[in-house]
Amino acid sequence: MDREAQAQVGTAGPGPGVRIAAARGAETLDVIRTRGVVRSYTDEPVGDELLDSLLEAMLAAPSASNKQAWAFLAVRAPERVRRLRAFAPGIIGVPPLVLVACVDHARMTGDPHLRDVGSLCVAMAVENFLLAAHAQGLGGCPVSSFLAEPVQLLLGLPGHLEPLLLVPVGRPDQPLQPSPRRAPQEVVRHEYWHPTHPG
Repeated sequence: MDREAQAQVGTAGPGPGVRIAAARGAETLDVIRTRGVVRSYTDEPVGDELLDSLLEAMLAAPSASNKQAWAFLAVRAPERVRRLRAFAPGIIGVPPLVLVACVDHARMTGDPHLRDVGSLCVAMAVENFLLAAHAQGLGGCPVSSFLAEPVQLLLGLPGHLEPLLLVPVGRPDQPLQPSPRRAPQEVVRHEYWHPTHPG
């Protein structure tokens, strides 16, 4: 390639692959930034294909030591959702779908700290699920205010599965209202927490 051709390549800017990747990255960041809490839903059901896409994104979450010490139950039957709500005051609206996110204690043997780590992994998977839902025009809210024992009995969960979060999801019936956030300069520092640190 002569110098003129090299110069043309150098000034042509990023190729189409780079531009597509940048556009996808911008879309992803927009999904993350614009997700909000949804507690009121339309009666539109969450179909099988859509649910499968949410679950696929959920299971791509990070997992400590790749133990994947989690288990999930998707509940869509209206009567079962109604009964779940009776034991979960944190579920305010009537969602078409409730994801029951559990820690799987059978996969956390041998290390007393793994229980907390497993809970963190479940939480990361739920965040993936909520982001995927938002990307598809749905919304939800993780709920920890529920009675675990009645939920376990109602859903027939085996003893090694501990329900950690209930996640109602559906089509929002009103515009999203993002929750207020603390200012970045209040919660983020670089290198050292205090700028006069001697290190």
